[in-house]
Amino acid sequence: MTHAPMTNSTLSYGLKMNWGEWRPQESILKNIEETLQLALVPNSEAQKTVQDRLNVMQNLTDFSNYLLFILGSSSYSEDIRSLSGILLKNNILLVYTRFSAEDSATIKNECLRLLKDSSREVRMSISNVIVIIAKDNLKTWPELIPFLVKTFVAQDEFSEISLTTLFKICEELITSQKPQDEIYRITKEVFPKFVEYVAVDKCMVRQDIVRLTNQFLQDYFQVMKQSVDLGAYLRNVMRLANVEDMDLQKHICHTFVIYVENQEPTLLPHLHDIICYLMEKCRHEDQDVALQACEFWLATTKLNTCRDILTPYIEKLLPILLKNMKYSSTELNMIKDSLGADANNKDLSKDISPFHMKERNVGDGEEYFSDEDLEGSNDDFDDFYVGWTLRKCSAASLDSIACKFGEELLPLLIPLISEMLRHSDYLVKESAILALGAIAEGCMLGLKSELPDLVRYLICSMNDEHSVVRVITCWTLSRYVSWIVSIRTDNPEEFFVPVMTILLKHFVDDNKRVQRAAISAFCIFQEEAQLKLIPYIDFILEGFKYGFEKFHCRSLYLLYDAIGVLAQSVGSHLSKEEYVNKLLPPLMSKFTELNNFCDDHFIAVLECLSNVIPALEVSFLPYSETVYLHCLQLINDTLIACINYQQYPNEYDPPDKEPMNVAHDVLYSMALGLKTHFVKYVTNSNLIYLLYTTMQDGSNLIRQTSIALYGELIGLCYPFLASNVNEYIPLIIKNLDEHTDGVCNNAAWVIGKLCSVMGSNIQQFLPEILNAFVHILRAPAIARTMHKTVAISLCIIFFVCPDVTIPEMDVIVKNCCMLVRNVRDSDEKDLAFRGLCEIIIRHPEFNKNYFIFFCDAAASWINIRIDLKEIIRNVLLSFKQQCGDENWAQFYCQFPEALKMKLHDLYGV
Repeated sequence: MTHAPMTNSTLSYGLKMNWGEWRPQESILKNIEETLQLALVPNSEAQKTVQDRLNVMQNLTDFSNYLLFILGSSSYSEDIRSLSGILLKNNILLVYTRFSAEDSATIKNECLRLLKDSSREVRMSISNVIVIIAKDNLKTWPELIPFLVKTFVAQDEFSEISLTTLFKICEELITSQKPQDEIYRITKEVFPKFVEYVAVDKCMVRQDIVRLTNQFLQDYFQVMKQSVDLGAYLRNVMRLANVEDMDLQKHICHTFVIYVENQEPTLLPHLHDIICYLMEKCRHEDQDVALQACEFWLATTKLNTCRDILTPYIEKLLPILLKNMKYSSTELNMIKDSLGADANNKDLSKDISPFHMKERNVGDGEEYFSDEDLEGSNDDFDDFYVGWTLRKCSAASLDSIACKFGEELLPLLIPLISEMLRHSDYLVKESAILALGAIAEGCMLGLKSELPDLVRYLICSMNDEHSVVRVITCWTLSRYVSWIVSIRTDNPEEFFVPVMTILLKHFVDDNKRVQRAAISAFCIFQEEAQLKLIPYIDFILEGFKYGFEKFHCRSLYLLYDAIGVLAQSVGSHLSKEEYVNKLLPPLMSKFTELNNFCDDHFIAVLECLSNVIPALEVSFLPYSETVYLHCLQLINDTLIACINYQQYPNEYDPPDKEPMNVAHDVLYSMALGLKTHFVKYVTNSNLIYLLYTTMQDGSNLIRQTSIALYGELIGLCYPFLASNVNEYIPLIIKNLDEHTDGVCNNAAWVIGKLCSVMGSNIQQFLPEILNAFVHILRAPAIARTMHKTVAISLCIIFFVCPDVTIPEMDVIVKNCCMLVRNVRDSDEKDLAFRGLCEIIIRHPEFNKNYFIFFCDAAASWINIRIDLKEIIRNVLLSFKQQCGDENWAQFYCQFPEALKMKLHDLYGV
């Protein structure tokens, strides 16, 4: 095949040419045609030649003109025209923004013309081009949507492509994150026609219309409420309720869920029919249809009117939910490889979930973690890779319904569950145990008299021959541990010890799913039991020891969690030599054998150590140097990798910073646990200089943990930090940003620590600090840790620099009082109160109406130092004296009785 050569003069052709005047150059047109023809040859050599030519053609400034010309000309074959359309779409993606307004208008007009081309292939191609142009240019193409709607409504041979194009544009709109007014501009034109058309008998795209409308209702309900008659849409959807198409049935069920989630009033007249329909669909043989119908009950439980809505149907609904809580054949097939004795098999890649560490914030001298109690690994009664199923949705719905109805459900539920427990099919029995767990939170009080027998039954079920029964029993036991550990009995052997023992026993179950479920349940048991575990620490560590010997990856991750929870539950009671000798050797063995810092297993061990070290205190000293050096090396290596990537991004991959974050966390824990013994490591290493870098890292988590570590070092070895502390303070001030909660909290805490050791020497930095603190406290969210920490640090500033002035001093002091009252007794609270007293004494203009907040805060102390008690007492008496007896009596009568009693008991006022 011959083709005309392309020269530089060829490439520059048409550079300034207007579209209206544009004419193709024959040699170029021929060349492009031949290239498109060659592209149809299924030969690798031919395809390489085509790619080379296209790379050259891409430089033509009017390449899009040629492609559009070929696409719009019926003299070419459909294959050539269609291929030209594909290339045009790709080319427009690259060059459309360079077109003049006139050229763009011409292209758009030509696109609309070709949407009515006689060739279906051409229409499909040009539809894709339209969608690409419209993606970022809908505002500058106001005639597009009306044209498509008009063509669609005409119901001729071009309606299908117009509808397809509208669908594509709307789907792009869903993910575009455009402003709501722009979304509304489209929805008000398009969706009223869709709502009408979905009810037309000959409509062949009902499923697509309902699916797309649901997507917009899900994401833009209020916009859609303004755009369409939601009552009409609901009525039209209900007319489709008996269609056989299962995908459409799912979408119809989803419509009802969206309406109830948004408490749409047009649902109410049809509620009875819809509920009856959904109960029927919950019995559907197709699990996906049944699941979508079941979502309605879960959505309804979120409403305040849930009881009113569901009460007339609850007797029929409960058996449906219970039946659907049985494992489906699909679920059983997905977990079939993990039902037997698989404890000696290595974990498959799908069994190993990523490790997620907890975030650390510090404040009030203690640690704060954000963690979801029953998310992720604790939801192990069904493996996470099975996904959201009808079984899980039914269990969640029963759980939520039980929380709304409470013990009223029990007369209906107990006979049903009891019958299921006696069933010969172990899968039915398993679903009954799941149901017992699901109702635990809502029906605990009503089950009180049954709980002894219930717990004994669950203990027996832990020895069931079927692993799925043992798995679900672990979870259900975990739902009742609050009763198990709190029941008042002189005999812990009755429930506490048997439950603890049976869970530990199944740490070494021959099935890995049971192992994981037992560990997860035991973590919850430990969290509830807390100090009640102390007599059994040795026994628990024996169970952990077997776990180290037997577990594979995923079970090991959970074991590390269990060790961390034990440490947090019993604290320094874990630091006895015999306990340390049982726990640390296997844990440190895992630590030293893992050399890959980015390995999830290594991160899990590190995070476990960060939880354990504060409890072990100086007992950790024999292992501390190894851990310290590993952490330091990890931080060094990561920072070097960051520099390499920044300088040579094409040669190096961006480093994973998560291990470095956990390393900071471990070092922080070592500082907490080892206290002054940690100082020798700091003074003989470059840790402080590394922190100067990591405190400026782009990751919030890295800055959060490095600032926390620096703050702890202030208390341990400030003289060592003092020589260059002025270089670090600006970095800390820069992180006083309320939009990064954990970072801001830690930075504010560090400011308080610095004030307590620097005193008035911090004066030069106060303007910036006070500006940031006041900004954060102007509208405090009282429950947030960050605001409490800021308030404490600001009050410490008042103590060390009592002459400071800030705008709206009385409002800020009032806010500080409200926040500090919720802080537990501590050295920081002591300093904060001394600051509050100083500032109130020095500002007699302090708003008298706010003084009640100081009184309330003063009453929050449990154990207060004698000298501080005297200071507060003098402030109270001084205020009383200034008021005079009559005004004080009026003021004092506003106080709640509990506050009056506390002030009298503490301060004699």
